[in-house]
Amino acid sequence: GVIPDYGYSGTGMRIDGVSPGKLAEKKGLQAGDILLQLGEYKFVDVNSYMQSLSKFKKGDKTVLIIKRGTEEKKIELEF
Repeated sequence: GVIPDYGYSGTGMRIDGVSPGKLAEKKGLQAGDILLQLGEYKFVDVNSYMQSLSKFKKGDKTVLIIKRGTEEKKIELEF
């Protein structure tokens, strides 16, 4: 449910937008948030984010670590 910011060159994956009604919106993710890690998988770019998503299946639970401004947050997810 997130739209990647393909122009972002820092570490992680910055969100350009969030799809209405999807899990990302329900969990409070916002444009500008930087996704850093999903479970044990750290993100270096959009590709590593996509690869890590494929490791989970419906019903799996994990923790997403994001950066919003200068603050890191942990968000519990269930796929």
